[in-house]
Amino acid sequence: EKDGIFYLTDMRHFRESPGADEALVKQTADLDGREVEVGMEEEGGSSGKFTSHHFTDLLKGYAFRPFRSTGSKYTRAKLWSSAVEHGRFKLVRGAWDIEAFLDEVTSFPETDHDDQVDAVSGAFIMLTNAGDEPRMRDPWAEE
Repeated sequence: EKDGIFYLTDMRHFRESPGADEALVKQTADLDGREVEVGMEEEGGSSGKFTSHHFTDLLKGYAFRPFRSTGSKYTRAKLWSSAVEHGRFKLVRGAWDIEAFLDEVTSFPETDHDDQVDAVSGAFIMLTNAGDEPRMRDPWAEE
């Protein structure tokens, strides 16, 4: 975020084994540096707590923060969508597959895969702390 505008500069997107997922998370944290916060949605129940604990150990020494999500994927995506509609979210071209990202987000919620939408929505909520209130709020909605 810079001057109230959020920039998406990279999106790692793939479907692999849990071990490959862990390796990519660790590699990305190494590339980003220890001062960059790493967030991960904590699913409900004991498996979510176990996964958060596991990644806390894996990312020891990094700024790792699991967070609980509330509301449906659609509700969470609306918060990020509001930032887009208000010109507060920009995509930066780079080595990542921006076209695949745009295909998914423009097809949401009727798409077969929504993991990139879920990831960017979760990151947005984490960065803005919009999910910290009892009911998520749109930070740019008119009062």
